[in-house]
Amino acid sequence: MSLMVMLTQIALPVLLLVWLARFPSRGLLALGVQGLSVAAVLIGLGLAALWTMPPYWVPYIYYGVFALIMVFHLWQGRFKGDGFWRVSAGQTLLVLLGFGLGCLGGYMAYMAYQGRSLPAVETVDIAPPFGPGTYLVAHGGSNVMVNVHLNTLDTSVERFRAWQGQSRALDIFRISPLGIHKNGWLPSDPARYTTFGTPVLAPCDGEIAKVVDGREDMPVPVMDRDHMAGNYVAINCGQFFVILAHLKKGSVAVSAGDRLAVGDFLGEMGNSGNSSEPHLHLHAQRGLPEPAAFGGEPLTLTINGGFPVRNDRIQIAEPAAR
Repeated sequence: MSLMVMLTQIALPVLLLVWLARFPSRGLLALGVQGLSVAAVLIGLGLAALWTMPPYWVPYIYYGVFALIMVFHLWQGRFKGDGFWRVSAGQTLLVLLGFGLGCLGGYMAYMAYQGRSLPAVETVDIAPPFGPGTYLVAHGGSNVMVNVHLNTLDTSVERFRAWQGQSRALDIFRISPLGIHKNGWLPSDPARYTTFGTPVLAPCDGEIAKVVDGREDMPVPVMDRDHMAGNYVAINCGQFFVILAHLKKGSVAVSAGDRLAVGDFLGEMGNSGNSSEPHLHLHAQRGLPEPAAFGGEPLTLTINGGFPVRNDRIQIAEPAAR
């Protein structure tokens, strides 16, 4: 867990909740601003931050604690008959600082919510590229607040042009049912991550167009900037190509020209290439240009009709026994 994550997803929410619980402002308006500011920060972080460690359910604990604090203040009558703003200059400064954080949190929440809308661009639907289990979307959605890949849509930046095909990509982790995705505190061994070694399956009928294997799985958080995609498979699905990247070295089980059906085994999730930790990179594009295979026209992906967005969980059930 990085220092930034500890500060923004643990320290800041806890401090704000303690401030609201132990040092409520006097006055209807002052307490209202204080409460709304804390709520906006919690919601903004809950929607916009990536919740892997702490896991996805932690924001709901924050929301529950916030609700209990506000109910307690109501029970204590702190919203009745105490004027509108009965706080000292120092307390006013704190409330205004909290209001500033609340505005930032509100902006994050608004942008993250907007990022859940399917963009008005060409969309293609695929089957899940993995088997039974629980998966968490790390990057996905229609704006940069929830999907960092969209930065490469800016073709005025020369180095982005070779990568524009992945501008609407998804990054996906495998997690346990309780949301845990690694074994240990900041392990460097990729094998200690739940994602590593998870089977990757064909998400469409088609033909293997390109395969790259042999790139090393990097220790976390080291990234291979010289081979950004790492090991990957590109599939010609007929009207579009799907690329699945950062695969485990030596796990790719297909070759160029192989015919595929949905669900066929392709390889395993790994940590090759420009990957901060094991995950599956997945995107669709029109064309497969040479030599920049990731430079096609980007397409939006849905999986079984759903538009995956950051922190969404995708659950694939075990097939029914016959």
